[in-house]
Amino acid sequence: MFTFLKKDKETTKTKSQLVAVQNGTLVKVENLPDPMFAEKILGDGFAILPNNDGIVVSPADATVEEVQDTLHAYCLHTNDGLDILVHIGINTVSLNGEGFKSKVKKGQNIKAGDTLAIVDLNLIESKGLPTYTIVLITNVDKLKNFTICNNKEVKSGETIVINYNI
Repeated sequence: MFTFLKKDKETTKTKSQLVAVQNGTLVKVENLPDPMFAEKILGDGFAILPNNDGIVVSPADATVEEVQDTLHAYCLHTNDGLDILVHIGINTVSLNGEGFKSKVKKGQNIKAGDTLAIVDLNLIESKGLPTYTIVLITNVDKLKNFTICNNKEVKSGETIVINYNI
């Protein structure tokens, strides 16, 4: 009788968002210079070519599931069920952690915009490696759809992915 008082579960899930992890230029993953990302083998999402001081923030409220020993990649599980990979740079695993400072640890609960890592972008560039930070939804098969904003220049913490449905 009072159906207006009931929450529609599908409606609440469509309000989920992911935010930019750095200041910079938004790039489609299919345009990245690495086939593993460009062919969406690990998942789908977005990348940012940073133009800031190297602070990388969380794209969502989540739990840190994994911090790679080399500190270049972070696996997150969002409160609404997404598995997200934040990968800093391309081929940066070869740096063995040089130039990376993690600000989180496995099992830690974080909010969108919390600092994940601080990265020496100049070091990465000096090694001839691309500085893109890639944000992939690795369980994209659980999504019914998602929309990436068309902004070219983004600011850290600004909404990038909106209205995804799980």
